[in-house]
Amino acid sequence: MPFKPVRVGLSPGLGLGPIGREAPLTPEASTKRDVRPLTMIKLSPSRAIAGALLTVMMLLAFPAMAEDQPVLRSQPQRVFARPTALQISPENAAKVARQVWLNETGGNRNAITAWNATEDFASLGIGHFIWFSDGLETRFQESFPDMLTYLRRQGARLPRWLDKDPIPPSPWRTKAQFDRAFHAPRMVGLRRFLLATMDLQAQYLVVRLNNALPRMLADLNDRKARAHVKRQFERVAAASPDLYPLIDYVNFKGEGISDSETFPNRRTGVPEGWGLKHVLLAMTGRAMGTEQLLREFSDAARFVLQRRIANNPRDRRWQRGWMRRVATYLFSPG
Repeated sequence: MPFKPVRVGLSPGLGLGPIGREAPLTPEASTKRDVRPLTMIKLSPSRAIAGALLTVMMLLAFPAMAEDQPVLRSQPQRVFARPTALQISPENAAKVARQVWLNETGGNRNAITAWNATEDFASLGIGHFIWFSDGLETRFQESFPDMLTYLRRQGARLPRWLDKDPIPPSPWRTKAQFDRAFHAPRMVGLRRFLLATMDLQAQYLVVRLNNALPRMLADLNDRKARAHVKRQFERVAAASPDLYPLIDYVNFKGEGISDSETFPNRRTGVPEGWGLKHVLLAMTGRAMGTEQLLREFSDAARFVLQRRIANNPRDRRWQRGWMRRVATYLFSPG
């Protein structure tokens, strides 16, 4: 933001008030300060000439002062350009929001508030952002309070019981409690709020995506691996103006930077993850053209998920849904 020009002021005894505000010279003003007469100093010719030259040089260097123009109180600091953050249009946000919601809920409006039978917490919103009750300890990272905070900053009016700082913990400690409250006024109002703010929730997922890349790069020690992940991330982003494949996968399976989110390879014992970082590492980087590049990303996602199933066969029950989901990355959401 540019600085506002201000007029340089002198002392009240000389006719100017505080900086930037003129004050008339009055007898009262002159008597309130000890204004002493100036003492004339006699200079030699050579010093007089040097002083005159210095004055001319200063006037040429600072024309604003020579013309009695307003000057800046201080010079603006130099700002270095930062990489432009990824963004999507409101139209694309609406499309992405609907597709992510379909992926998570199958289009069931009531499922925008859910509690999976195998989990210890509620999953809410288009991305099934997780919300913990007070004192819950788990290896997963809570996201629902951050999402609500973002919505509030964007001007959304949260339900009164949630509109606190910080966002309160989940009032439901068990799935049984959650199920009993499913049709209570508080839960019904929460669903209404979440369905009305789907577009903003998609924009929150864009914010999360922007934070994902530096986190993934910081998690990699190998320089070539960092360069490869960065390059593949940028290629996929350039191929999808709506950013849907990246947005959905990082919401679906995370960034891939947690050691707890790995399974050992059943043959080698080496831990293997399934987050976005692992998908980008699995890409060859050789695909040309938008369609081929998106297929490469989708194939890499399929590969790391099938590897997870091979390392943890109990996850085979999810295979059909997972494969169907990553197949949607081939097309822009409609």
